[in-house]
Amino acid sequence: MPLDFKTILGIIAVLMTIGAHIPYFVTTLKGTNKPHVFCWIIWTLLTGIAFAAQMAERAGPGAWAAGVCSGICLLITIAAAKNGEKDITRSDWVMFLLALASIPIWMATDDPVWSVWMVTLIDLAALYPAARKSWKRPHEENSFMYGFNIPRHCVSLAALNTISVTTALYPFALLLMNIGMFIMLKGRRMSLAQRGEAVAQMNNVPSE
Repeated sequence: MPLDFKTILGIIAVLMTIGAHIPYFVTTLKGTNKPHVFCWIIWTLLTGIAFAAQMAERAGPGAWAAGVCSGICLLITIAAAKNGEKDITRSDWVMFLLALASIPIWMATDDPVWSVWMVTLIDLAALYPAARKSWKRPHEENSFMYGFNIPRHCVSLAALNTISVTTALYPFALLLMNIGMFIMLKGRRMSLAQRGEAVAQMNNVPSE
């Protein structure tokens, strides 16, 4: 049976999900990438929740990537527990606990729209520890994943059978979050590199 356009897009989105996250996972195992484990615990739960909500709304192939992503996030969580960020601040704990505490509230509601709104806001809160850490040490966060996720979420949105707040809000929010993280990481790396060059030039100026 020939594949329809939405199914093809869904398969592409799954392959892009794997392509975006596997390098992140491998570099975490090697210790060159240091993700914040709090973020990935929440993201593992939330991608699974979003996948269930999308499937309940018959999102079709556009939801497949969220299901695959949930499994990969679990692998990254395990790797991050060993090789990830060790500088965990009080604000990280606050965001993490707020996100965890909000999950039962999601489970208590039967409204799919409210559920996805909650998942989206929790995901945004979960991003905070990674953004805080990456601002201070941008070279310890793999920017490739965030950059690759931009077209991936575009494909996921295009593959949705039904466009609604329930099916489209979460992937659209993820698109914006990945754009923000990618720009921030690249910008901070450039800024720190220029600052380092300026300091080096000042140190090389001969004293009069």
